[in-house]
Amino acid sequence: MSTGPKQPAEVMATAEVAPVRAEAVCRGRAGVQSRLGCRPLGAAAMELNAEYLREKLQRELEAEHVDVEDTTVNRCASSFRVLVVSSKFEGKPLLQRHRLVNACLAEELPRIHAFEQKTLTPEQWTRERQK
Repeated sequence: MSTGPKQPAEVMATAEVAPVRAEAVCRGRAGVQSRLGCRPLGAAAMELNAEYLREKLQRELEAEHVDVEDTTVNRCASSFRVLVVSSKFEGKPLLQRHRLVNACLAEELPRIHAFEQKTLTPEQWTRERQK
């Protein structure tokens, strides 16, 4: 076996042989298998979804409004875009707001491939909706 990077056929062959690695293969549209952005299908991945993240952010940040969108191509819950509106962000610069969100999701972030966040105060949210 070569010591260089595996070619796609080798990766899929490995996934088909090893049951543990095969769990990481998600099925997208038309049953096409993809490894891009997919999470293992075990119990830990089941709790990591948009609704779970929305509830946790709303509860821990006492948020007035939370939107969470799963932006993963195959909806495998590994990429998310969030909007959090909370009075806890009042008087805090953007970096501190993002750190509050990151601290809230400290257990979940290691399992997330991509995470985009927008954090607003209630006043900013009201102004933005009026545009």
